[in-house]
Amino acid sequence: MPRIVFLLGLLTLAAIVGALLLRLAGRGPQRGAWLFLTTVAFVPVWVCLPVQPYVPPATIAASLVALALLPAFSLRLTIGDLIVLGALGLQCVSVLAGGSMGYVLGDVVFGALPAYMVGRLLTERLGEHLLCGIIGSVWMAVAVLALTEAAVHWNPFQMIRFSNALYDQWAVDQIRGSMVRVEGAFGHSIALGASLAAGIPFVARAEWRPGLRVVGMTLLLAASLPTLSRTGIVCCVIAYVLSLTLLRSDIGFGLRAGTLLGLAAAMLLVVPRILAVFESAGNEQEGSADYRSALLVLVQHLVPVGQSPAATRAGGEVSWAGFKSIDNQALLMALRFGWAPVALLVLGLVLVVIRALTRRGNCADIALVSFIPAYVTVAFITQFGTVVWFVVGVAAALRARGGTEAWAPPGYQGPTRAEQPITALARSRGAAGPGNRSMNWRTDAPGSEEDAV
Repeated sequence: MPRIVFLLGLLTLAAIVGALLLRLAGRGPQRGAWLFLTTVAFVPVWVCLPVQPYVPPATIAASLVALALLPAFSLRLTIGDLIVLGALGLQCVSVLAGGSMGYVLGDVVFGALPAYMVGRLLTERLGEHLLCGIIGSVWMAVAVLALTEAAVHWNPFQMIRFSNALYDQWAVDQIRGSMVRVEGAFGHSIALGASLAAGIPFVARAEWRPGLRVVGMTLLLAASLPTLSRTGIVCCVIAYVLSLTLLRSDIGFGLRAGTLLGLAAAMLLVVPRILAVFESAGNEQEGSADYRSALLVLVQHLVPVGQSPAATRAGGEVSWAGFKSIDNQALLMALRFGWAPVALLVLGLVLVVIRALTRRGNCADIALVSFIPAYVTVAFITQFGTVVWFVVGVAAALRARGGTEAWAPPGYQGPTRAEQPITALARSRGAAGPGNRSMNWRTDAPGSEEDAV
């Protein structure tokens, strides 16, 4: 009885806090952005109520913010929206083909959908530059904490103790060679390193001075190094280079070129040291690489829609033809839901890559391209999946707005009413009020339906 009373008290308190946060986010989309992003960046996955089903803290924050902003949604869908919603729909339909409802709940209902919608809605309400500034500020704080963790060899988030299996699984130090890998609040070095890559293109498009943006981008790249994650470091390097070469911004050519030359020089000094750590790890890193390669044998067990027949359950754990850990999100999704939804998402990714290479991509497109190494080397563990789906939502919203926003020339008074990419309902709720500076820029990318991919 005391335990039931305690749980009821916790649930009541959680409901009250949720209602207050819902009201807070509804009164100001900027507050909603800060609430969601700080939850992703600084609240570990093991912080949860002792009830089932388990809902990650980031999902709770995303759901609250999305519900608060949903009444002002413009409902202007792009091809990108249709691809994503089609893939998520196929994952749900997989239940009819023998798929697991638990996977649908965990991966779609409590995973992809809330994160995608909050990215979609926040971008529509705040605009690119304002949202980029908030993302950049939060991610730079993450980077500073990661570098501090590397310097003092102490992770403060591990001190947030919860008596559950998630704490036992994620709140532990990872060792590579003789060095402790930095994890931050993400519980895993790969999740932290790959998530840091997301912030780099957003910092590049923030409404800050060019020099400050370059410093912020460099800070995020530097913070990926002590993760000692090959995937995370490569993702950050890709995001850094693409943000300085293919992403449109007002960072001058001289500053871009000088920064890239400085990066090349720094790599000559840093890469040998990192490689020495990897070499000292020896069999550990070689074993992980061999294991990822061996996973490809599971491709022959895939079906178009539905769970793979290779799945077996024993003792509450699922294995796939003998493999328990699937360090490949694309393969894991295909095993759980079939190869059709994965093929649809790959098609969307190809379109994003084409836009990025032709310099028509927005900051979220660059982030999605930089994640490519992570899609096939790690599952969407801890908050990394939330970060990816949030960025997907931002990318779709920016296409719906007609492309990326441009910096206005002196004396520019903003777009006409016909150019405002927002509905009358959203405007009436304050989305285009005088306090929203994101609406005071024109768009420099085509806004036709054919181009809104």
